[in-house]
Amino acid sequence: MIGILTNTDKFSIFKIGDLQIKFKTSPFLQKYTSITKWNNGYIECMAKYSTLDTPIEEYIDLRYIAKRLRLPKDIFDNIKEVKVL
Repeated sequence: MIGILTNTDKFSIFKIGDLQIKFKTSPFLQKYTSITKWNNGYIECMAKYSTLDTPIEEYIDLRYIAKRLRLPKDIFDNIKEVKVL
């Protein structure tokens, strides 16, 4: 299974099949440019912000968000790859 990371307005969105996890992010985030590492709910990626000239490394802990949303603990187990849309 493949996860998709994207953003719109002030939100980031992680998609797994029909499920979307939407969370608030910086209004200066223009886009995610690449995924550096996926570790079962923890994402290291590069992100471009309007306030900076070049992309910077960003860290997203989806496990924490999923726990607060009371999603199943094994929700990320079948995801082998994450792509930026």
